[in-house]
Amino acid sequence: MYWVDEIPIEFAMSVESANFNGKNRKRLYIINYLSSSLTVSKEFIYWQNGHNAGTWQLPKNASQVARELSTPYRSCWPCQLIAANYTVQEQTEGIHSCAALQGLMPSYSKPESTASVCQNYCLEGNCSVNAEGGPTCSCKAGHSGQRCELNVCYQYCLHNGVCSLNEEKEPVCQCTAGYYGQRCEISSCKGYCLQGNCSFGTDAQPKCSCEAGYSGARCEVNACHKHCSNDGICSLNEEDEPVCECTVDYEGQRCDVAIARAGDCADSSTQQVPQDPRSEMRQVFKEEIKHILELISDKLDGKEAKC
Repeated sequence: MYWVDEIPIEFAMSVESANFNGKNRKRLYIINYLSSSLTVSKEFIYWQNGHNAGTWQLPKNASQVARELSTPYRSCWPCQLIAANYTVQEQTEGIHSCAALQGLMPSYSKPESTASVCQNYCLEGNCSVNAEGGPTCSCKAGHSGQRCELNVCYQYCLHNGVCSLNEEKEPVCQCTAGYYGQRCEISSCKGYCLQGNCSFGTDAQPKCSCEAGYSGARCEVNACHKHCSNDGICSLNEEDEPVCECTVDYEGQRCDVAIARAGDCADSSTQQVPQDPRSEMRQVFKEEIKHILELISDKLDGKEAKC
């Protein structure tokens, strides 16, 4: 194969060749002006000079220097198209390694039958010839595309879900444990653990690994919630257990014990305990009842009642 390549020289390009496998690369000639067209014949290489659109010729074996074949008028610029009548069959004739290439040569003859046009064209469907003489596919259920090459179930169900077609020939998913949704796109763990990480247990149910200070099936219980009384401040110790920082008036593990201050209570020996009004009334009532009973008793004994 032959081509024109750029080289680190201003306004210059290189004519090069190599085998089809990329080996035996050679630089055959340096063109002094830019060129964008090149073709080959059985014995020569041709290109056009970008300076004046002249046509140049070089033997394939580079045994001779390139020579200019023609120099057209500048008015034809750009004339950067050049072709040689050198068929693929001529290029590959007698070369054993080019047998596969000969088999790929296009045929421009009109197809003799529908079978030759449709052969292996529709991958999952039936083929017919359209008005332009080309193949057209009628795809089987669950397939689409110009050649019925697309399976509607392909990558439709996520997370290893199993895809099948319903009665309307539409894809439906049977999800694996732990996933749900039309395409098995939703994890059962989504939003399940409120303060922790979610994973699936042996029963395929979501399980939570709670962050420090939280507990419960969904990590919904805060260890500090209502733990400290009387405006105490809760935090976690090194063992992730709740501890309280109490205000100045309270103490105790949960700030539930009031602190007694000096002067809050007087000396019990000198302190006068106020009487309960109800106790006084009960005492008066008792004395009145006693007096009445005595009067009744004296009257019954024939004595004068004493007032």
